[in-house]
Amino acid sequence: MALEWKTAARQWGVEKKALTALPTSTHPLQGVRDRSLKEYEPSRDKKPKTLIQSMVMDPLSAVLDDGPDPLSDLLAASDPLSAQTYTGSQKGLKDSQEEEASSPSRWHTTWTQTQNHILANFTTSSTLTFMSSFLHPSDTAESRAVPSHRRVVKTQTAVPERHRAQGMSGSERIRARLEQMDTLDEIGSGVVREVGGLTQGEFTNRLNSLKQEMIEAWNSDQRVKALKIGIQCVKLLNLSAPEHFYPSKFVLVMDILSTLADLVYQRLKQKALNESSPASNASVARLEAQETARNWFYKVASIRELLPRLYLEAALLPCYSLTDEKEGEQALVRLARMTRGIGDPLIAAYTRMFVCRMGVDVVPTLTHYIVATIEDFLHTLTQLQLSLAQGTWPEGETDMNMGEDKNVLAARVFAPPLQWMMQCLAGRASQQELQNIVRMCEGAEGLGQNLMLAALLNSFPNDFVALHALPLTQLIASCLYSGKSKHELLSALGRCVNKVPPAQQQQLSLLNGVWKLITHIPLTNDYLATAGVWLEYTAKHFSSFEVNTLLGDVLKHVGAERTQEQMHYSSLLMLVSTALTNSTDPHSLFSMNNFLGLLSVFQRDSVSAGDGVTRGVVEALLSHHPGHITDPALVQHLLTFCGALHDSINALTTDDERRQLSQLIISFIRQVNFGRDFEQQLDFYVNARAAFSNLDSVLAALIQCVCQLAVATWQVVHGQHSGKTAAFVRACAAYCFITVPSLTSSATRLRLYLLSGNVALLNNCLGQGDACMKAAIRELLEVAGSQDTEGGGSVADTLRTLTANLASTLIATPDPPDASPPLYLLRGLTNAIHSFPWPKETDTQAFLSITLLHALSAACQDDLPYHIHSVEGNDALYGGDPQVCQEANSLSTLLLQDIVTHIQSLSGVHEKRCGPVALELFWCIVTWADLTDTHMMNVATLMWSYIMKFIASQVVKQVRELLMKQSSYGKKGLPQLIQHCKG
Repeated sequence: MALEWKTAARQWGVEKKALTALPTSTHPLQGVRDRSLKEYEPSRDKKPKTLIQSMVMDPLSAVLDDGPDPLSDLLAASDPLSAQTYTGSQKGLKDSQEEEASSPSRWHTTWTQTQNHILANFTTSSTLTFMSSFLHPSDTAESRAVPSHRRVVKTQTAVPERHRAQGMSGSERIRARLEQMDTLDEIGSGVVREVGGLTQGEFTNRLNSLKQEMIEAWNSDQRVKALKIGIQCVKLLNLSAPEHFYPSKFVLVMDILSTLADLVYQRLKQKALNESSPASNASVARLEAQETARNWFYKVASIRELLPRLYLEAALLPCYSLTDEKEGEQALVRLARMTRGIGDPLIAAYTRMFVCRMGVDVVPTLTHYIVATIEDFLHTLTQLQLSLAQGTWPEGETDMNMGEDKNVLAARVFAPPLQWMMQCLAGRASQQELQNIVRMCEGAEGLGQNLMLAALLNSFPNDFVALHALPLTQLIASCLYSGKSKHELLSALGRCVNKVPPAQQQQLSLLNGVWKLITHIPLTNDYLATAGVWLEYTAKHFSSFEVNTLLGDVLKHVGAERTQEQMHYSSLLMLVSTALTNSTDPHSLFSMNNFLGLLSVFQRDSVSAGDGVTRGVVEALLSHHPGHITDPALVQHLLTFCGALHDSINALTTDDERRQLSQLIISFIRQVNFGRDFEQQLDFYVNARAAFSNLDSVLAALIQCVCQLAVATWQVVHGQHSGKTAAFVRACAAYCFITVPSLTSSATRLRLYLLSGNVALLNNCLGQGDACMKAAIRELLEVAGSQDTEGGGSVADTLRTLTANLASTLIATPDPPDASPPLYLLRGLTNAIHSFPWPKETDTQAFLSITLLHALSAACQDDLPYHIHSVEGNDALYGGDPQVCQEANSLSTLLLQDIVTHIQSLSGVHEKRCGPVALELFWCIVTWADLTDTHMMNVATLMWSYIMKFIASQVVKQVRELLMKQSSYGKKGLPQLIQHCKG
């Protein structure tokens, strides 16, 4: 069969006729019913509401024909969580006495945080000793290096638990229990074993084992054994050495003690609220619970040693809610006074801490006992300072304190108790009591004043601290003790005034007074940390002049240690971020000489871009700079920083890190905008290309930005270029043409050549556009040969998309003046696709050839379907020359022969591939070919036979329907083809 393509003339005026709008009273989606959620929800409003139906209905709402959608059912149904909440609230109303124990207060959360802080910061590498009568005999074998003279073996007579005997009356059981209490002051029945040489982890594990044994004893109704375990654990607190581990030991023991107290309280509460008893016995049950509670207090009162008795009674303070709350308040005040009998200052401090911890739960409104404990705490610190001066504290060996300075150690271990007591007071005390604490702080000396200041600044309300900021600054200046350093106190004060500023008339005086102290901080790290806190205060409440002055002092300190400045880069980066975040006028920062000087610190050769500091500076500047970056100085700084990031990329850099750095640099490039100064903008892009030559994604973004710049120029001149603007857009086109070849991905190069060529043609740069299109044709073969898809899709889809874009552009691209024969660029693309060695197992060449058939048929029309603004197409250049149509038909014939040959070569398992190719070619023939020509009609009928054989019947039916619609255009030969398709 002879194959020859013949293009038909298209009548654009007939085909482009406007669709006529006819009035209608019905909507095509009217059959879909509108189901409002309110139709299925019980209305709570008694007033009827009118439902307004929308004229345009959602087709997906057709599922509502059988009822509301599942989401509506869920909305209409009761929320199970809400139901649980409602049930819980009803139960809370019923059992109001359980409210206190069922919902922990915010102080419990703070106590948990305090415990975690202590366990994390107070550790030891020294060996510890553990003593208990509840250790198994094998435990002593684990003792390491314990001298024999330190081993304690004590035998005690076990008192039988006669109260568990059957048939005893209530009074006899109470008498038996009181007899057992005579020995509670002893360590316990049996042999007391001491295990030494334990590490901190082993010591903690043994305490946890005792806790589990105590719970098991309680569950097995051995109450006295559980109490004995609690007493022995508290006795571990009698030994304060090693001092740096005592806070952690306190937390571990308090966990066991709290567990015991909770077991006791829950048992008493269960007795008092026994709902299974008849109403007549309810009062009897409550009285029995009160009697049991008093019995527990009697047991504790019989303990001879002060520390276990005090701790256990404090732990059982919540039980007073079952007897007499007034009595509980009296017991709390009494326990606070009893702590005065503890001689060791460290043990006394943590005992007071636990008493206050229980007090805020039992009597939240009572505060005077906390003030008294703070006064007692200060008195014990006076005794401690004498011991420090005499060298008698701490009592342990020197290696037990890990070489830490004694004054610093004292401040560190005594800080948590005072911090907790001050925190308990701050949340409840009146303004008068808080004023008394400030006066108490003014009267204290040495370690006491140091710790009081730190606790006050970290615990008291911010508004109170802001009100007394100036007096507190004077106290910090006069505090000479080496415990809590001045920079810590100044930072704490700064954090408070950053949240709540002082009165406006005091702000400048406060800044001047504080900064005099900051400038004398000896260590640069401490200085920068404190300066960062007060820089936030300065940026929020003062002008750029004060900020600039402060930054100038920072630069002096950093410049004095230039040899070690790399150690301070993270702190300097925090200063940059703080200034940008909190400044009332961020634009003014970039005109400050000291701020720019601070940025220049990161541009020195000693800065390593790989340590994250440079990246942090760029991120801070970009995230906090509002709008476009227009300041040339800032642009130069950022260009230098980003250049350092680019230079830090090497063979060891991961792909993800490379991608992140590329995105950061692209963000910077796109944020730079010099407005109408297009030449300066292009100069920046030229410098950026030189700085980021190894990042393909950055170069691609630069090409896109330059194309955008050329389009912006075209918009400004409204498409009418002058000599100057024409030269500028040609420079932009040259920039793109030169930059694209440096990219690695051939698909990216092809896409950017197309973009650059389109922009060049828009600006009437025909020579540059022609060069880009020629390069794009070459890159198309590179994509086919390299199998590069750019986005990770299939190669065939990528090629079809790029070829269609390229061919559609070439339709409106005029031929060069010296081109002969016509359709110069389309002929080059056709020859490239025809001559390329395509794999036989794919249909890529056939589909690309069909795409070119569409383009060639459109390009040879007397009137092109579209034009580029202000650019004359080939229809105007050739003026309907028949040579154009002959060239297009000649090239199309070559492509048609390739397509038909490919279809006929498919056989066997590959025969099914004929269907999609035949369908594409069939529609191309129907759209563009002259069906009155015998050759074209024969090819069309041949393709229809393949369609009938290899395409689904549903698709064939749709093709017939579309052919019937095409007949309305009056195309010659189409009725005969339709008749053939029907047959």
